[in-house]
Amino acid sequence: MNALAILLLAPWFAVLAWVYWRTAPARFATARAFDIAAIAGAVALAAAGMWAGLQYEPAGHHPIIRQIAAALVAYKGFLLVLFVAWFWRRRSGSAAS
Repeated sequence: MNALAILLLAPWFAVLAWVYWRTAPARFATARAFDIAAIAGAVALAAAGMWAGLQYEPAGHHPIIRQIAAALVAYKGFLLVLFVAWFWRRRSGSAAS
């Protein structure tokens, strides 16, 4: 039951990763490695956010709040990494235009 939030978000994470991957196809191996590292970092931060969100236990709230908090933190972490990587890739010119 603890993994419910990430299971529900996994398809959306896959779509976001695919969109990031397709926004600017890389011509060089270093740019492709950067993209792979960015997606792997986003997944890692989402997993860490999921774990942190599941540790949240406010008094007087329904137990589902843990799932909601976990999903929100994981989603924000995933987006943060992809957003920063996308701007970094654009700024550095590591991808083909």
